[in-house]
Amino acid sequence: MIRPAWNERRVLVTGAAGFIGRRLATRLAAAGARVTGFDRIRPQLPGTDIESREADLRDTETLGDAVAEADLVFHLAAANGHRNSMDEPRADFEDNVMGTVSLLAAVARRAPRARVVFASTRQLYGPAASLPADEDHVVAPPDVHAVHKETAEHLVRHSAEQRDVPFSVLRLTNTYGPGQPTAGPGAGLTGRFLGDALAGRKLTILGDPGLLRDFNYVDDVVDGFCRAGERGAPAGTWNLGAAPVRLRAFAEAVFRALGEEPRVRTAPLPRGLEAIAIGDFHSDWSAVRRDLGWEPAWTLESGLAETVRAMRARTS
Repeated sequence: MIRPAWNERRVLVTGAAGFIGRRLATRLAAAGARVTGFDRIRPQLPGTDIESREADLRDTETLGDAVAEADLVFHLAAANGHRNSMDEPRADFEDNVMGTVSLLAAVARRAPRARVVFASTRQLYGPAASLPADEDHVVAPPDVHAVHKETAEHLVRHSAEQRDVPFSVLRLTNTYGPGQPTAGPGAGLTGRFLGDALAGRKLTILGDPGLLRDFNYVDDVVDGFCRAGERGAPAGTWNLGAAPVRLRAFAEAVFRALGEEPRVRTAPLPRGLEAIAIGDFHSDWSAVRRDLGWEPAWTLESGLAETVRAMRARTS
């Protein structure tokens, strides 16, 4: 739930053309914040008063103007795809590390009192030594993207310490919901499953269908960002998560949301994925519940039902 304290706050959302960023920017504007959406693809945010800026984060002039006078920055802009990062490590570095360096430099110059809330990933933990994995779990990134996300986390913390302002890092797990890409690197596991099921295809689980994962509905994730960015929120690094579900059970829940019999098959992991697989994983999110009062409001069943309804409405 977004609270009245957002009225007239000046907020920058990077990655505002993306799945989560677009949802976050729209919700903040509806709550009264003065939002600027920044992305290399112009954010399409009809029906809002959001100012849109179309540029790369390394475009220092445009970025500086967008950051100016902001009191809060949500940094969601990033290259997507753990597997892609292994094939294109330089591109992933430029987007996730140098883009963050550029943003933080602009914040230091033009909005030195601004808090930065950063979208990170649970992938940086690597294979779990214990479950559920809390924020003190060993960090052992299995792929280039996770290495770069860890680096960006350190940059965000360092910038905040230098400016003597609080920071927030949210380590996200599998996010799904309306507006999610259903193909390409940004789709992820959940988007690919939803896209195949809606198109009438079998869902293919790559690797072990019994693996545990946790899944968050996008509005719960947006609520986590908002709580982390509220005035007076403590600094910290937090996992977002939910009750663990096996991959096959998630796939079957997608079909139940469609009102159809499950069509699920399995296939071996491709070599590129096998090298970065982490096995069972789900997050301990007790710290964010304690510190920010966050917990998932959507069950898997209710979240998938709303996702299917919205996706069907968009294509009808």
